[in-house]
Amino acid sequence: MNTFQLKFWFGRVDSRPISVFRVFFAALLFKNAIYNLSLADEFFSDTGYVPRSALWDGLARADRFSLMDAMPYSWMATAFFILWAGVALCLLVGNRTRLMVVINFVIVLSVHERNIYVLNGADTVLRVLSFWMLFLPLGRHYSVDAIRNRCAAYSRSRDLDDLRVRNGQNTVFAFPLRAAQLQIAIIYLFSFIEKLPGEIWQSGEGIHYALQMTSLTLPTGDWFLTVSPLWLTSLLSYCTLFVEAAFPLLMFVPFWQPVPRALGLLLGMSLHLGIAATMSIPNFSLIMLISYLLFCESSWLVALGSKLVTSQGRSSVMLPPFGSPIWLVLAATRENDISIDQSKRSQSNGYSTWEIFSDRDERYTGKSAWGRLAMYSPFGHVAAWLFRPQLIARFVWNWMGWCVRRMSLPQPEHRNAGSTQTLSIESLWVGRVTRSMIAAIISALLLGVFWSNLEHLVNQDEREIVPPVPVSMAKVIQFSGLWQRWNLFAPYPRLIDGWIVAPGRFEDGVVIDLRSGEAVSDKMMRWFWGPDGRWKKYESNLYRHDYHQLKFAWARRYCREYNTRQERPEGKRLATLELQFRYRRSYAPGSPPNSYETRLLWKHWCYAEYKY
Repeated sequence: MNTFQLKFWFGRVDSRPISVFRVFFAALLFKNAIYNLSLADEFFSDTGYVPRSALWDGLARADRFSLMDAMPYSWMATAFFILWAGVALCLLVGNRTRLMVVINFVIVLSVHERNIYVLNGADTVLRVLSFWMLFLPLGRHYSVDAIRNRCAAYSRSRDLDDLRVRNGQNTVFAFPLRAAQLQIAIIYLFSFIEKLPGEIWQSGEGIHYALQMTSLTLPTGDWFLTVSPLWLTSLLSYCTLFVEAAFPLLMFVPFWQPVPRALGLLLGMSLHLGIAATMSIPNFSLIMLISYLLFCESSWLVALGSKLVTSQGRSSVMLPPFGSPIWLVLAATRENDISIDQSKRSQSNGYSTWEIFSDRDERYTGKSAWGRLAMYSPFGHVAAWLFRPQLIARFVWNWMGWCVRRMSLPQPEHRNAGSTQTLSIESLWVGRVTRSMIAAIISALLLGVFWSNLEHLVNQDEREIVPPVPVSMAKVIQFSGLWQRWNLFAPYPRLIDGWIVAPGRFEDGVVIDLRSGEAVSDKMMRWFWGPDGRWKKYESNLYRHDYHQLKFAWARRYCREYNTRQERPEGKRLATLELQFRYRRSYAPGSPPNSYETRLLWKHWCYAEYKY
């Protein structure tokens, strides 16, 4: 569709790609919630490294909102993350989708505003997409809500056609989707623009310096840096700039679509797969690839789905009795996949005795029936394997029966030739006014997002290119969680890289690194995956900024851990400690690696008599 046409922006689009995006995005939300459970005490409680007192001592912005400001204890944060996991699961299956989208956004905003010092670029993408999801109809397909709506329509009409999944498209207002797509394009556009002033990127040395940040690389990235010739890293640096610059253009170029869009997605995939293969930046490549689902054509997903489904032709079932779980199966499948033989009424209503027939009238029951049913879902062989144990089959059967009994689905009475109901003029106008209001709100927010990103850019004379964002608009951007900046490795990658050590001296003269429990050494603490990856950004913030409130809280936690919780006797208590940044500077191409250096970040004493 031509992007110069109004119907591209304000027309109708197929909602299936939006629903597929919901599934994968919700799975990532669930992962984040589970990961945060182990960080509840360290990063989200008053006994952790970022207590609320530190935020209120000049660190927290005035224009912010967080429910976690009212949660001082780690058990409260833990319960909050468990709630988040539950919301993510509901969003995954599409149960009460609109409500779950709102609750998820409030939770994400609360978590991020509670501790911004552990957030990376992936968290910013997650937060802003959680906001734009408020405007997207995410539950139209592949959801409990869709099944519930079809069952409700069938209960009113008693027409079996209303119970089945429609073959045609389910279209929705396009502009909210275009807003989310523009947000993704903004990420690439400003990531490119922010790199332009950097001499390192201009000379093609960006990847060489990026792979020297051992705190962010994988072992594969370390190996790649040692074996790659300079011409290769230089080529990859320029390719990175090209992909970032080309992506927005290819997504919205008005000619020859969808070929340019497919090319842009393939280029972006290659970039992010390269990042994922060499660098350990939690969730970044994953969430960007998930966001690509918002750009997919529905025909692409249908074609891919047909490849993943391993059905063995059309099947049929007899008209099920009242309350049978088979009603739920019918509500989740198409007539083209499983038809209903209304001339026969099934008398079987057991998990191991229900029947399904092939198009050649072959009868399947028990495990074979569950296996044939599973083949209508993606990766059907896996689903069939899950249904093999009788315990699982019985549980699923009873759960489906409970759902059907709650909905009280009636028996069919007739088949309509098609609905002739038309919308009234009043309904049409209400819909148009609503869409116009939504478009106006989204447009204003997009303007604020674009303007605030422009505001960060300065020219060589350090003068502002654009005037500041109006105060009222800036507050909206801050409160809504749309605050963002995409200076990813820009204007150049960090030229120093290291980690924080905490040498502590005990009263008996013993000195250890309080973080590792061993002697202080040049062995960097590295995390490649898992919740501890949050430490990377936290350490980066502490050695790059003068957050004395956080350094004090970190040191005080060690005093409390070793002297209060461990109840060490006098003479063996922790007396003093320091927070030191152990680092080495990046080296130019062809030069040997530099030696490690140490910079003192903080010194602390647990008892007044040891003050120095």
